[in-house]
Amino acid sequence: MTEPVVADRRLHPGTMLLRLLKALPQTLLVFPAILTMASDIGWRYFLPIAAGSLALSGLVRWVAWRCFRYGVGSGELVIEQGLIQRSRRTIPFDRIQDVDFEQGPLHRIFGLVRLRFETGGQGADEGVLDSVMVAEAERIRAAVRGAPRAIASDETAPAAAPLFIMPLGRVILSGLFNFSLLWIAGIFAVLQSASDWLPFDVRDIGAWIGLAERNLAGRVTPGAIAGVLLLAIMLGLASGVVKTLMRDFGFRLTRERTGFRCERGLLTRRDMLIPRTRIQLGQLLSGPVRRAAGFQTLAFQTLGMGEGEDGGGSQDAAPFARSDEIAAILAETGRLRLPGDARLIRVSRRHVWKALLPAAVILSVFVVVATMFDPRLILTGLAVPALLAFMLAERRSHRYVLDRDLLFIQAGFWRRALWILPIANIQTFGLRRNWLQRRLGLSTLIFDTAGAASGCGAAIRDLRNDLADALLHDVTERNRNGRVSRA
Repeated sequence: MTEPVVADRRLHPGTMLLRLLKALPQTLLVFPAILTMASDIGWRYFLPIAAGSLALSGLVRWVAWRCFRYGVGSGELVIEQGLIQRSRRTIPFDRIQDVDFEQGPLHRIFGLVRLRFETGGQGADEGVLDSVMVAEAERIRAAVRGAPRAIASDETAPAAAPLFIMPLGRVILSGLFNFSLLWIAGIFAVLQSASDWLPFDVRDIGAWIGLAERNLAGRVTPGAIAGVLLLAIMLGLASGVVKTLMRDFGFRLTRERTGFRCERGLLTRRDMLIPRTRIQLGQLLSGPVRRAAGFQTLAFQTLGMGEGEDGGGSQDAAPFARSDEIAAILAETGRLRLPGDARLIRVSRRHVWKALLPAAVILSVFVVVATMFDPRLILTGLAVPALLAFMLAERRSHRYVLDRDLLFIQAGFWRRALWILPIANIQTFGLRRNWLQRRLGLSTLIFDTAGAASGCGAAIRDLRNDLADALLHDVTERNRNGRVSRA
């Protein structure tokens, strides 16, 4: 009988300082309120209150640090925490896919690492150690991988050749395609924080209109409008470049024995593993301009949590890559590939009518309202040709093909996505027909895989009923045969 692992180690003491420093940005956001409070009660009373609050915050973090312990045994990791309600979690090594390293700016200054243990479960991380020394982090990762002792610098195996890298020039080019207007939100956030010093309420639209009328009267010329638009575009491009640099600087994808190792980030450096056995499907993302330039984003949907905005297990494998680079990465998965010569099939032509009928109803309402109140609203009818052209492009873009053991589904024109779905990985099959689809003789097929966010499964929309039934039967049979062969 093996002895239980003793949780006899604590995080680095610098963890307390790191948590205090991380809370500073929140303090800066309420700085105007702090100044207002200080002016009301006087600095003589405010400074002791502020010092007491800071001391109390430090005491809470010290207690949390003292109550958190962990231990690393020969086959499991143990984490104990809590003051009043003490908890103990045991994570066997055979459940841990890998240990991800994360170093923010403060971590790098103090030589610390935040460890995140990737398991096969879905949801929040089952184990996080924030923060430990780099040497301790290497020792823990070596133990998880089965090494008898920590890896010494002179014993480190030579690094494998990267499958994909993003030099600085490509990162900047990628940022130019990631046009962003986040700077506008930043300006309004600053104005909101400084609202006490402004002569009007930031949320008062009428005040903004009055301010514009008083200061811009006679100055609005075509040249001025063009200048403002050019400035907005330049700021949007700069915002996209900065955001991309923060996220993808030094991006490097390397093949490991169990999967793909991904390193990225400028201020916050991340080192994570994408286990090959956890990859459920591949997804290619692109926009019209990016496609014209020959670049796409390759992402893997994996078990558990990932970096996807929708909360699903989405991991970028190549944020800005060409088709040949993507094909090389997919080949290393052993299951995924590009469609190649497989010809994608368009969905039904009735797909356009299903989308246009609700738009026509909304347009009719606008016409009625315009007739009754303001005839100028009839100009909204000019949007109909543009809407029709967009829907035609959407229908032509929505395609699919079943090619041996893979199902390819393409959707979207402005933000196009191509799902590369192994038939054997499909967990559930869905066939839906809403009220309008039933009258048009159309169906939607939905294929859910493990790790997908709720409602975000790959779907083929608006197939003819007979084609949908036949495709569903074919995919179901191949899925059953694939599971039997793997078993």
